[in-house]
Amino acid sequence: MVQKRLFIFTLLLMLIAAEMPAQKLVNPQEDYTWTLIQSGQSLGNPIDYRRNDHSVVYYGSVGSIYLSRDRGQSFTPIGTTIPNSTRVKNIILSEKDTLTFLVAIEASTDKIVKTTNGGNSWTVVADNLTFSYFGIPMTRDPAHPDTIYTQSNSTFMKSTDFGSTWTNVNTSMPLATPCDIEVFPDSTHIILIGDNTTGIYRSTNSGVTWSQVFTTSGEIPTIAVAKNKPGEAWATKWSGGGGLLKSTDYGATWTLVGFSGRNLWGVDVSPESADYVMTGEYSGGRIYLTKDGGLTWMTTTISSSNYSVVIADTFSIFAAQGAGFFKMNLPYPIPVELASFSGTSENGMINLSWITATETNNLGFDVEWSTDNSSFRRIGFVGGKGTTTSQSSYSYNFREPLAGKNWFRLKQMDHDGSFEYSNVIEVDFEVVKNF
Repeated sequence: MVQKRLFIFTLLLMLIAAEMPAQKLVNPQEDYTWTLIQSGQSLGNPIDYRRNDHSVVYYGSVGSIYLSRDRGQSFTPIGTTIPNSTRVKNIILSEKDTLTFLVAIEASTDKIVKTTNGGNSWTVVADNLTFSYFGIPMTRDPAHPDTIYTQSNSTFMKSTDFGSTWTNVNTSMPLATPCDIEVFPDSTHIILIGDNTTGIYRSTNSGVTWSQVFTTSGEIPTIAVAKNKPGEAWATKWSGGGGLLKSTDYGATWTLVGFSGRNLWGVDVSPESADYVMTGEYSGGRIYLTKDGGLTWMTTTISSSNYSVVIADTFSIFAAQGAGFFKMNLPYPIPVELASFSGTSENGMINLSWITATETNNLGFDVEWSTDNSSFRRIGFVGGKGTTTSQSSYSYNFREPLAGKNWFRLKQMDHDGSFEYSNVIEVDFEVVKNF
């Protein structure tokens, strides 16, 4: 009889295990913790960072903008308060001008404002708008950084001059309460919108026409597209059963991949690895991280409600919570401490030099060059010293610069495949003419 009961109990356990959600939650790791860096009142996704310099991070709260130059370790308020703003919904930094950025705000009538002087003055560039209360109103076209999309009520709009002017793309949208807009980086004509009450909508002609591709009775707060895995996207569900959705066909179809019954909110994918994904639980005080594309998940704990998670790189991970800006504390140090990076023009070439204070598992450095401080390409590689606590010096000579301004950055790579970008430096090159 005892053996029979044991067999039945074992069989029940097997049946329960077979019906468990697809995701596997790994035991929480105490080394992954969160610290409140800047108190505030978050909503939407009020965080952005410079794509060519991850040490520069912006955060918005109520009507104030805060700037960090140390990867979100500390913040300083900048500029003047945005007039009439009661909430900062999201920020988009210009990739061409470090003093220019857009801010979507809640006010008596919602607005998009623009600054060209680092927040010292503000110009309303879109007014009399209505944003969904919890939504992220704006998104950029990754391949055309001056192209911005937004939606107000049933009108989908587009700007091609970084928000200065707007044109209506569709004035009879099938949804009126958008939560998030996302554009695929390798197929920018494909746009996704998650809405507040019905599901996910998709356009394949840059927003002219739309079709519903996923239906829910709840909300789709956030969508994130992979930067280096074509066609892959993730979306969170709040209410309507909750959970996390995934698409591998540019948003045409969606599959619930886990977290059923949990009301999720923010989600983001690392620009370095499509398998490195993070999602936040709205009111559960938990943020989940996977490094294997969702096969296993690690649970981290955090205070207050989640609105967004942002992965600048695997060393710079942020969350906008109801209490403000949080940064994740990681159990591993930044692998290479760069002490200096500079360039000089001489003898018909540009000489780059840099010094590291310490190195851990350092494979080496890709040297990248740009003529517009936006698009960079690899021009060379310099091997690293592996692991050392001694100061190390490096140099690289670039023999094909263009006359005028040239921009450079280093892509430091570990032996395990992870990498991190340095700050960008600018070097003026003057062509010497012989007479």
